Amino acid sequence: MSKGFKLLRVEYIFTVEIPLLVAIYLNGYAILDHLMILAAFGFWAICGNTLNDFFDMDNPDDKETLERTDGYRKKEIAAISVTAFLLGCMCFMNAVLTHPEIALYLIVIVALVVLYCAALKPLVVMNWIVLGISHIWLPYFIIKINAGDSLNGFPIVEPFEWFLLACASTMALAGNLFHEIIDGETITKYPLKTQQIIIWATSIGALALGALSLLLFPEQTIYFAPFVLFPIECLFMARTTDKIERKKGRTSLKDTGIIAGNLVFIFVIILVITQPI
Repeated sequence: MSKGFKLLRVEYIFTVEIPLLVAIYLNGYAILDHLMILAAFGFWAICGNTLNDFFDMDNPDDKETLERTDGYRKKEIAAISVTAFLLGCMCFMNAVLTHPEIALYLIVIVALVVLYCAALKPLVVMNWIVLGISHIWLPYFIIKINAGDSLNGFPIVEPFEWFLLACASTMALAGNLFHEIIDGETITKYPLKTQQIIIWATSIGALALGALSLLLFPEQTIYFAPFVLFPIECLFMARTTDKIERKKGRTSLKDTGIIAGNLVFIFVIILVITQPI
C-alpha cells in the first residue's frame, strides 16, 4: 500500500457506514435505494480524516499524525480533503433534490465535524457527543428521511431505535475514551482515578442501555446481543488505575479495536443483504 493511500485512513470508514447500514437493516429498506448515500458518507469520512490531519499536523506531540503526513504540505492534505468532500456532495445530490430537508442535516454534520477538528477535540466527552451526533444520529436520520419515513422534515423514529442509538453512542464513547488514552489525548489530562470513573460511568451506562434494549425489544435487537460484551470488556480493562496507565501507547490495542469495528461492519453488511425485503 502506498504511503499516500494511508492518508485516507479507509479503515475508519466503518464508523460512519455502520449506523447507515443498521438503519437500512432495522427498517427493512432496500440497500440499493440508499447506495449513493452510503458512498457519499464514505467520501465524507475520508474528508473528515484528512481534515483532522490538516489541523493536527501542527501539533509536535502528535507523533502518529506527523508520521502519516511526513513529506506532505498542508495544502496537499487540504486538496485531498476538498476532493473527497466534493465527491461526497455529488453523491448526496439526488437525495437532496428528492428530500430538500436532508440538506439541512448535512450542513449541521459539516459544521459539527469542522467544529470538532478546530476547537472541540480537546474537550473530553463533549468531543464525542459532537462526533456521536454527526457520525451516528444524523446519518441514521438521513437514511430514514431518504426512505420517506419522515414527517415535516423530521424522521419517524420508533422507540427501539432511540434505545439502540443511545446504546451505540455510549458504547462508541467508551471505545473513544480508550482511543484517547492510547494516543495520550484529552482524557489523559485528568488524574488516573478520574479517567477510571469516566470510563466506568460510560461503560455501565452502555451496558444498562444494551441490556434494556434486549429486554424490551428482543425481536429487533437479538442480532446485536454480542455487542453487550463490549462495555464489559471496557470495565475489565479499566478495573484498576494501573491497568489504564499500561494502555498508554498500546497501538496494538487500538488496531485491535479497528479490526473489531471492521468485522462488525462486515457482519452488518451480511445482515442487510440477506434480509427479506
